[in-house]
Amino acid sequence: MEKAKGKIVLVVDDEPDVVFFLKAVLEDHGFQVMMAFDGHEATEKIKQQKPDLISLDLIMPGKSGIRFFHELRKNKDWKTIPVLFVSGHVEDTLDGSNLKETLKERTLSGPATYLEKPVNAYTYIRTVKAIMGLEATADEQREERPPSLRQQAESLLPNATDETLKKILRILQNRKKED
Repeated sequence: MEKAKGKIVLVVDDEPDVVFFLKAVLEDHGFQVMMAFDGHEATEKIKQQKPDLISLDLIMPGKSGIRFFHELRKNKDWKTIPVLFVSGHVEDTLDGSNLKETLKERTLSGPATYLEKPVNAYTYIRTVKAIMGLEATADEQREERPPSLRQQAESLLPNATDETLKKILRILQNRKKED
């Protein structure tokens, strides 16, 4: 399998925090990254340099991800670029459609893969590499699960002051009364 070095990913999202997070994840794994904050800017970036993959948000001001994707697929030079949808709106899009159903019914030609926000770095890089036919490292292949609420709380307890613990107990007791 090929290596990530020299491969270019265009990250398109209107949320700067998401763009810079995905950029950092990709660069940490050897990818070159181009960034765009809407479909219009993405079109301009592709004109400058054709990426090996596009990471695309669905809902953005200006030109939406869906509109950009349809335009991409109509262009003979760009229609084969793999696209990974990364969105917090998988259940609903601007036109009222459901991305999961659209992909299942194949009424949207192209990507069969999407990730819902918030995106886990390990899941994201594994998905990008799988789409591109690149081998994931052993570290990337492991299933990274976020810690449970209990694990998060337990990790904070050893350093908590008595006053903090009392506040937590009061909050929990009040919640139990409300249930």
